[in-house]
Amino acid sequence: MPSTHQRSRVLGLGSGALLFVAMVMLVGCGPGSDGEAVPKRTDTQVPRLTNANSRDMPLDEYLLNPAQTESVFSAYSTSVANCMREYGFTYRMSSSSYSGIGADAPKTRVDGRFGFQSMAHAKKWGYHPDGGFPDGKQQSTVSQPDAEKWFALTGTRDLSEDSGPGGTARDGRQVRSHGCVGDALLEITGSRDGVIGDAEAATDLKFRTLVEGQKDARTLDVFELWSRCMKEYKYSYRSPLDALGDARWAKSKQPTSTEIRTAVADQKCRSRHNVVGVWFAADFEHQELAVKANQDTLLAVKKQLTHQVRAAERILKKSKSK
Repeated sequence: MPSTHQRSRVLGLGSGALLFVAMVMLVGCGPGSDGEAVPKRTDTQVPRLTNANSRDMPLDEYLLNPAQTESVFSAYSTSVANCMREYGFTYRMSSSSYSGIGADAPKTRVDGRFGFQSMAHAKKWGYHPDGGFPDGKQQSTVSQPDAEKWFALTGTRDLSEDSGPGGTARDGRQVRSHGCVGDALLEITGSRDGVIGDAEAATDLKFRTLVEGQKDARTLDVFELWSRCMKEYKYSYRSPLDALGDARWAKSKQPTSTEIRTAVADQKCRSRHNVVGVWFAADFEHQELAVKANQDTLLAVKKQLTHQVRAAERILKKSKSK
C-alpha cells in the first residue's frame, strides 16, 4: 500500500481532501508538550477498561470508518484506473486494508487513539503492528511515471507538480483539469480537487481533542500512576505514548525481546491503574463538547461523507458488473 505521502501526491491534494484518515499511532503527541493542562472535570463517569476499541466516540459518525475508508479509496483507485485506460495507460493503486494495527484496532475509527490495548498483542508484537513493519521496498505504480502518463493522471507534464490545468495529449485526446485524478475526485466528492467546504473539520477536531484529552488533568494523573508503575519494572517513561514512540522500536522490522518486555509491562500498568478507562473518559468528554460546539459544520461534513460512501458504492458496483 502506498504511504500516506504517496497517496496524497497521487491525489494531487492535501492529505485530508478525500477525508482519508491514516492510522494515528500518537507518537510525538504526548501530554504537556506545550500549554497548560486542561482543568479537571468531574461530570464524566469513568468506566473500567483495558481496551476502548469497542467504545464509540462522539466524532466517529463524522469520520469515515475503516470499512468506508477502504471502500472510498478502492472506488477512487478503480475510477482512476478506468480513466487511465482511456488514454492507453495501465494504472492501479494498491487499496489494501486500512486496519493498520490488525486485530487490536477499533472498528469505528481508523486511528489507534489509545495505542495498543492488548496483552496478547504485546506478548507477540510489542509495539509493532501485526506482522511487523513492512520492508518499505514497495513503490507506487506511479513513483517513476513518464511525462505523458503523469499528464493523463494529473493534468500536468511537470513531474514535480501534483496537478495541472490539463490540455491536449500527444494522441490528440483532451485531458481535463487535474487529469484522471480530477475525474475520480469529481465522481466521488463532487469537486475536481476534492476539497469541499469544511470537509476536514471533523479531522481537525479529532486532533484538537486528542491533544486536549492528553493534557486533561485526569489523564495526566493516571499517566503519572502508570509511570510510577513502569519504574517498578525498571522502565522510565512519562506516559504510554512515550513508550509507544520509543525510537528504538522503529529500528527493526520485527519486535525485539526488550520491546516485548516493555510492552508487556505497559499493559500490566495500564490494567493496574485503569489507564484506558480514565483516558477514554477524558477524551470522550472533550469530543462531546467539540461536537456540541460545531453541530452545523459537522452535519455538513456528515452529508459529504454520505455522498462519498454512496458514490463509492456506485463505482464499485458498476465495476463488478462489467
